[in-house]
Amino acid sequence: FRLQVTSPRRTGPWLDSSSFPETETETETGFFSPSPAEFDDVTGVAASSETETEILKRASTFATDEKHNENVLETESSSSSSSSKMCLPRHVAVIMDGNARWARRRRVPTLEGHRRGRDALRRLVERCAEEREIHALTAFAFSDDNFRKRPVHEVDALFRLMEASLREERPRMLRNGVQIAFAGDIDALPASLAMLCREVEAEAEAHAAASSTPSRLLLTLAMNYGARQDIVDAARRLVDMAQRGELAADDVDESLFRSALGTSKATRHAGDPDLLVRTSGEQRMSNFLLFESAYTELFFSDVEWPAFDDVCFDKALHAFSTRTRRFGGRNDDKHETRE
Repeated sequence: FRLQVTSPRRTGPWLDSSSFPETETETETGFFSPSPAEFDDVTGVAASSETETEILKRASTFATDEKHNENVLETESSSSSSSSKMCLPRHVAVIMDGNARWARRRRVPTLEGHRRGRDALRRLVERCAEEREIHALTAFAFSDDNFRKRPVHEVDALFRLMEASLREERPRMLRNGVQIAFAGDIDALPASLAMLCREVEAEAEAHAAASSTPSRLLLTLAMNYGARQDIVDAARRLVDMAQRGELAADDVDESLFRSALGTSKATRHAGDPDLLVRTSGEQRMSNFLLFESAYTELFFSDVEWPAFDDVCFDKALHAFSTRTRRFGGRNDDKHETRE
């Protein structure tokens, strides 16, 4: 049985811009890949006679035949160790890549991969909140390139999924002591989603201020975000301040510039990212945290994002703990420096 379909790989609520190529028409054998009009955008259930239960059952069946992630996980588990014995990062960043590839390997709708990617982010948030040394997690949720370059119906479907996910996770985050913040051009998002983001952020700030104990974790979701645009926007903010006479050119330094970036809440809370993790085998930054990651340790995992679990994260933490961070100096320097 051969079915010719147009199957754009879709980004999702926990996915960055590099996760899918340009839309193309391809002939696939036995591959159920409905177009955006053929499934419910929020639930991911196909509009055909195939039910969600049948889709998930088929995902489980194909998972037994598809050993890619399982083999990678087995390899990674051999070098992981308990985080309690390691030096941990204060600020972790993650580029969540591979939702669509995960779904394609299991021959299920791409949106199911995004839903599983959401679950993977929930696991990572819970894990980071448990680690006392980790104070901030910044996740690339949706890039400004996604917003500009993808089909309107596709992006709209993903915005609805984002909104549903935020409404679902909102009370859970508050209960678990996780404060949510956002980076990116939130005002350009659909009105209902933008309003929800502002409400969630304000609610989290108020809850943190009223609590007698500090938040366990600051989770920053980069939505409609691009690092280059964030740098441009920060420069414009400082220029506006200078034009109003609020600062002089000599006042501008790295610290002031960092405070003008959209990620300033996270960096003020826990400093620049110490560790950046990217999944699914890609090894590039994809316009994410370019200013903040000047001295960030990078870790690349072959595991696709939906399959990224504690074992994978332990390996990333172990790799971080074995690296020597010099920040331009040398550990054996005994002579006088200019700093």
